Amino acid sequence: MNNLKKSLSKPNRRPNSVAIIGALFGDEGKGRITDELANYFLNDLNFKEIVLYRDNGGANAGHTISYNGKTISLHQIGSGILHKGCHVVLGKGMVLHPNDLLDEIEEIKKVFNFKQLPSNLMIDEMAVLSLDTHRALEAVIGLSSKQSLGSMASTGRGISPAYADVIYRFPLTMKDLMMENWKEKFSEHYERYNRLITGFGVDMKDITINRFDGKVQKVGSKDEFLVGLEQTRELLRPYVSDIHDFIKYHWSNTTPFIFEKAQAVGLDSRWGVYPDVTASNCCLDGITYSTEGIIDYNDISARLGVIKSTYMSSVGKRILPSKMDEKLAQRIRTDANEYGATTKRPRDIYNMDLVMLKYFCKVSGIEEIVFTHMDIIYEEPVKLCVNYKIDNNDADYRPNQEYLNKVVPEYKEFKPWRADNFQSINDYNQIEDNAKEYMQYICTQTNTEPAMLTYGPQRNQTIIF
Repeated sequence: MNNLKKSLSKPNRRPNSVAIIGALFGDEGKGRITDELANYFLNDLNFKEIVLYRDNGGANAGHTISYNGKTISLHQIGSGILHKGCHVVLGKGMVLHPNDLLDEIEEIKKVFNFKQLPSNLMIDEMAVLSLDTHRALEAVIGLSSKQSLGSMASTGRGISPAYADVIYRFPLTMKDLMMENWKEKFSEHYERYNRLITGFGVDMKDITINRFDGKVQKVGSKDEFLVGLEQTRELLRPYVSDIHDFIKYHWSNTTPFIFEKAQAVGLDSRWGVYPDVTASNCCLDGITYSTEGIIDYNDISARLGVIKSTYMSSVGKRILPSKMDEKLAQRIRTDANEYGATTKRPRDIYNMDLVMLKYFCKVSGIEEIVFTHMDIIYEEPVKLCVNYKIDNNDADYRPNQEYLNKVVPEYKEFKPWRADNFQSINDYNQIEDNAKEYMQYICTQTNTEPAMLTYGPQRNQTIIF
């Protein structure tokens, strides 16, 4: 049995480096696993410091962690933020909403009664900004097409327009926000987006958007937009810096690195169910871009793909082949709180799809599997989609919704296991045979190894193999 320690020290790889990737459609429990691994490095292996790096996504992410009986959903900040000795880095590849980011910092302090953050939060000055203007444009595009934001695969957080600014070569960055002439640049930005939105017959200042705390407010005039940023920029300033040398130094020694990816491979614009995909790079190669080539993603030792053990969840308009009986789906939705951490939308529930998982592991470079939600198990057999048919012929997964609409799934059934069995064990060998058979089958078929499992939301409800 391969174990986590071996995965962290593979030959010809950078030791003590691990990437955590959503292996299917997000919401698999990446935040929980990130928190667990931060604790593992700092307390079990006794490292004095670690680096937790985020390289993609922004306020559309939702990573839920529990600590001392309290739970919080993080969006932009990495899930190791509760650990002293952890450097949490928000990298160049992210798109950050400054006002929501500040609100998130204050929320962490409030929930856990901190005077200051336990970890060292660092924001790359080259991280791109996602602003209220981007959210406004996303909203009017949805209205103009008579679609909801959900039907556009959007969380309403302005992520796609912010990434589009990068492509169009006029993004605003954290560095721009910290400059003396920041108002000039941000005024120009507001006017540009106002012209775009005016073309839809809407006035920018009257558009309502959702904030971090769930409140709805208007974008406001240009002056109001600038006033909203002014105080925020000063409060964020201590966290913003050129982190190039910091990353280079720590990568060159033995400091553990945890790369916490946002979203999942099934949401990547190249490999996911197009067009219901996200705008950022959800795979390992995004790390190389975000670190400006300092880190070659091929050098990362452990590459953990996180899956919900017995089912998949999805938010958006995508329709997957392995639809689950709605009665069972609703039971899972209730028991596992399957509602979006960011949007609060109820998630669609599907049987686990091995055809997709094999494809996503291959294109993303996943080498180990983390099985979460092992306690979401009932008396009926666990159905695993193992093959596709189109017109009675075997078919592959392809990243296209129209193609997947034609697919008929074929299933293999597995005997269920007892959820309460995990409460009294701490080792892979103690797991009952039905659960081991299921996990090993998935790993064999995907050419991966099992690394960890979780059977509840708390830190002590984890088994590291």
